Amino acid sequence: MPLSSGERSPMLPSKYTAIGSDVRRPLPVALGWVALVSAALALLALTTTFNSPTSIPSLTTQEAITATPTSFPTLPDGSRDLLSLCEEKFITQSLDHFRADGKSSEGTFEMRYFVCSPENFNPTNGSIFFYVGNEADVTLYLNHTGLMWENAAAFNALIVFAEHRYFGKSVPFGLDVLDHMEFLSTQQAMADYAVLIEQLKSDLSTDVPVIGFGGSYGGMLGTWFRMKYPHIIDGIIAGSAPVVNFFGDPDHPADTEAFNRVVTFDMSEDAGAAKNCIPNLRRALNTAVEMSRTKTGRKELTELLRLCDTDSLQSSDDVISIASEAYGDLAMGNYPYPTSYIMDGKVDLPGYPMRAACEPFAGDFGDDKTALVSAFRESIAVYYNATKTESCFFPAAPVHTINESDTSDAAKQVRIDHKGNFWGYLECSELYMPMSSDGVNDVFPATAVNESQDDAACFEQWGVHLKPRWAQTEFGGMKALRAASNIIFSNGNFDPWSGLGVLESLSPSVVAVPVPGGAHHLDLFFTHPLDPSAVTEARKTELKFVRQWIDEFYAFKQEVTATDL
Repeated sequence: MPLSSGERSPMLPSKYTAIGSDVRRPLPVALGWVALVSAALALLALTTTFNSPTSIPSLTTQEAITATPTSFPTLPDGSRDLLSLCEEKFITQSLDHFRADGKSSEGTFEMRYFVCSPENFNPTNGSIFFYVGNEADVTLYLNHTGLMWENAAAFNALIVFAEHRYFGKSVPFGLDVLDHMEFLSTQQAMADYAVLIEQLKSDLSTDVPVIGFGGSYGGMLGTWFRMKYPHIIDGIIAGSAPVVNFFGDPDHPADTEAFNRVVTFDMSEDAGAAKNCIPNLRRALNTAVEMSRTKTGRKELTELLRLCDTDSLQSSDDVISIASEAYGDLAMGNYPYPTSYIMDGKVDLPGYPMRAACEPFAGDFGDDKTALVSAFRESIAVYYNATKTESCFFPAAPVHTINESDTSDAAKQVRIDHKGNFWGYLECSELYMPMSSDGVNDVFPATAVNESQDDAACFEQWGVHLKPRWAQTEFGGMKALRAASNIIFSNGNFDPWSGLGVLESLSPSVVAVPVPGGAHHLDLFFTHPLDPSAVTEARKTELKFVRQWIDEFYAFKQEVTATDL
């Protein structure tokens, strides 16, 4: 998701990219992972929450529903050919839904969506499974959200994947988009989805329940969509949605170190990693940071890490950035089997990639600092050289001079590429989620939240000032969630974002579903033989609620019809 976290300020973008990744991240990755010593109490509390038998209300009236693996067409490489089951469509949307005349001075744009497996749909008792698109090309989610695909037929559901404005093929203004970023907001995106759903129902000539699915920012957006438009979306399965970590919530103060505690847990023996991983990684990073303080040390470090660009290390911040980028994503993608999701569908990470990254630290290094740094290189190679074809890290990209006065198409494209993923704009304009490390119990040096520095970075990058408490004002935090309904929050204890999500049920219809052994919204993926049993149980619970919401919709519809007679 955001302005990556690896610099001194968590808001500053990282210049380091994994081979095969395009820098889209499911959420901002941050500096520092809490070491086992300090994490023990916090992790104990987290474990207690995940193991609590009272965190999920009993649905005694509902028959258990099991996720059903389904056969899908495949491509020559053996991967699923899901796009062949879909029709790509576009809907004309207002750039500004909230003007009194319903139009903006800038007009409209074309928003992409996919309609899939229409043969499943029954207009009499069916439903719509609606994916709430987030900060990437929507085909990434189309190809990975198996919970929708495998269960649509059982619910007579039409599958719809909606693309978030300013991402994928739904970018307004073409190459002039950077001059019109003000139309990118959560409120405008939710209005897009509301308009799309109403249009879909009109096209279908029937009123059916709509069940939303979303992971990470998509889960956040789906949660707020349900709260703002409960008459349009009947329930939401929100996987790994960090909706309660914004500044200003008196009922749930932001914990800027929560992400890092879980990353460290993923490096621990309790999570299946090598016993010596955490202490040896700490020593390796301390050694690398110390080397980076001198010109001679940076030269030696560049050689040991096999960096392509001999000038890529300018300070200790760069060392921290390299590590935080890799280990944050490896923790999010700590799935039990190989998958390309965290790498934008381009290359697989191995199963339990954090364990693979910890293997180089399994031994006893004594006082051999060179061996420690070499182990660090082999560790981060799991992420940065996922293709296993690179002889050095971070090959230099083509050098382009950014000329703001050049109005050619080529110059505009260079400026867009330089900005990177537009999630950074959203984080600056409304969704500020900074990260920190305490410098005492973390692997990394202390990094405090610095709003002033982040504000300056936002203005330099996007021309907007930081709004650090706007998300709490707009969406209401924990208090507003207690008044909501029909939302399932699933969180896996391998996922760093779990510490920023809803881990306890807030009401009979705002329910927390713990997923021990699960990484970033694993429960939304396709079923797999290596799925932990907790993931299977989580899906059963989620599908119970989907059935309940659909039944409630039709019961109310029947009641209204009877009253009208």
